[in-house]
Amino acid sequence: MQDLDLSFLIVALLSLGLAIIVFVTDPRSRASRALALAMGIIAPDVLISGIGREAGVLPLFWIETLGAIFESVAILAGIEWGRRIGESSVVGGWRKAVNVLFRISQGLIVIFGLMRLGYLMIAPDLAVANHSGFVRTSGLEFALFMPFLGLSMLLSSIAIIILFFVQSDRAESVRLKALLIAAPFFLVSLILNQHWLTLSLTIGLLIFLYGSVRYLIIQSERGKFMSQFISPEVARMMRAEDPNALLHRERRGISVVVCDIRGFTAYARERDSSQVVDLLEAFYKAVGQVTDAHQSTVKDHAGDGILILVGAPVPLKDTASVAIALAQDIMRLARPLLRAQSDELGLGVGVATGATTIGAIQGAGRLEYVAVGNAVNLAARLCQRAEDGEVLLDEGTRRALADEHSLSVQDRAPEPLKGFAEPVPVYSLT
Repeated sequence: MQDLDLSFLIVALLSLGLAIIVFVTDPRSRASRALALAMGIIAPDVLISGIGREAGVLPLFWIETLGAIFESVAILAGIEWGRRIGESSVVGGWRKAVNVLFRISQGLIVIFGLMRLGYLMIAPDLAVANHSGFVRTSGLEFALFMPFLGLSMLLSSIAIIILFFVQSDRAESVRLKALLIAAPFFLVSLILNQHWLTLSLTIGLLIFLYGSVRYLIIQSERGKFMSQFISPEVARMMRAEDPNALLHRERRGISVVVCDIRGFTAYARERDSSQVVDLLEAFYKAVGQVTDAHQSTVKDHAGDGILILVGAPVPLKDTASVAIALAQDIMRLARPLLRAQSDELGLGVGVATGATTIGAIQGAGRLEYVAVGNAVNLAARLCQRAEDGEVLLDEGTRRALADEHSLSVQDRAPEPLKGFAEPVPVYSLT
């Protein structure tokens, strides 16, 4: 008897652990929350129907009543998980068809659960009677309840099969397939006697656990792939801290570095596009490596130009000094790379420092990290004015470097720049 109790406890822990994994790994997903509920509610159902029955902690009437409620809720939550996947990943007429199938399935399960409770009220002695043999359900009970459960599962299976072909999330397809394979083991446990119930549930849970692990592996692979599209410094920050911190908008003093290839238009016009792309790739890679070394962030690639944020989203002290070192390294490493391709190519850099609003904004169905402020526009204008091999600074950067005696900075006459009403003081790093 003690071994039997332990087997029920193991199944309960397995289902509870699976529910926790599903919820913790994706707590914001409505679909995952429904799935976690479906898996988690198996635990109290198994404990009450198994250990509770053997230990006699509750009357059989209440054990059967709670079992009917828990099992119905678990099935409803599982169907709701599939419905929410359809809502989020299917468009057009198929989305409506899938939603209708799942809703009808849920309605049938509600009827199934209510009929079981009604049967307990009307004929409690028959409902709690122990039946010998492989199944614990009498012929009458099977005839009353199974048509509703079977039709519900048929409609849900049709909806899941449709999702396989029309929904766009490969990771969820893995979990859906696992559920489709595990579902018969879950459902047959509703009618098996106590000796076979734990085995059937364990097989079903292990199948679904495999699907959940595969789901997490696919999500991890996606994360690694997407990390290539962001700064390595930002990727490290996301792994070490709350990613939501990157979305917070704030006004912060940062430096902005903009570099641009000189002679690029003529170069691109005279060469094959694949050769031009190879040049840009080498240029982006060189600038990206330098940017990463200075714990800064490449914000944008715009053709032959690159915009770099120093001090955002990863905060840095003395951003002006870092920006100057970054500009010098870009000039030292990237300019020879360009000149090696053609004597017509060169590089100009602009650096500006000032208060800037940084954070994420919603647009075109996705989040975009932005930096808005005078320093961004000024760095771009200074870059446009810079000659090949020249680094131009604004007054904010020059002022921040007042104590840097190792740097040689040449004052230039204020220059009119597009977007600025008055001539702007300009300084050249020599």
